[in-house]
Amino acid sequence: MKRTTLFFGSFSIVFSATAAVPPPEGAFDATEWPASLKEAASKSATLGAFVIQFEKTTLAQVMSEASIGTIAHRGDAGGSVYWLCYSQPDAGVRIWIISSGEMGGDNHSVTGVVAEQLNAAQASTDCPALPVQLRPVSFANHLWLGSTDVEVQRVLGMPSHQDGPWRTFDFQGKTTGKCEGGYDVYNWLWTRSDEGRVNRIDAGQVTSC
Repeated sequence: MKRTTLFFGSFSIVFSATAAVPPPEGAFDATEWPASLKEAASKSATLGAFVIQFEKTTLAQVMSEASIGTIAHRGDAGGSVYWLCYSQPDAGVRIWIISSGEMGGDNHSVTGVVAEQLNAAQASTDCPALPVQLRPVSFANHLWLGSTDVEVQRVLGMPSHQDGPWRTFDFQGKTTGKCEGGYDVYNWLWTRSDEGRVNRIDAGQVTSC
């Protein structure tokens, strides 16, 4: 595994060219349905008392808070992605904290979080155990793995799109910016369920011109 290490005083960031535990593939190749939510599903994720604000908190800040982890990378151009991976072996859960190489900027701001319930989620070098101080984990609306479809719909309303076990809750709006008419904001929270309970959840936000 090829690695590059950058040192900032006593704190180091290791960029891994490959990783044993990459994020799972996206549920859909393209978003071809209209965003129906009137407000963002979740603008942040909460790990213990630490709040990850999409497009503001950086991967380095998350890793500093955890005091463990490896920032990994793969792809280039629009397919470039950086991430941190953490495991919860006792709960059979893996969590990926992701920064789009294109949209996350040079500071690698967090643009998404993916969590998945697995049969086995053993801690590893590239996906260490999530520290106790960063538990429990949830999104700003307290939805998380194990939430019921009924609960998700009660909090967010009707899904923007449904395909088999997947439900998507999408918001698109505007914010002040230098682009004509302002910047476009796309916020999402997608769930995959089994027998009415969420076993994977993808959420995030990107802002573009």
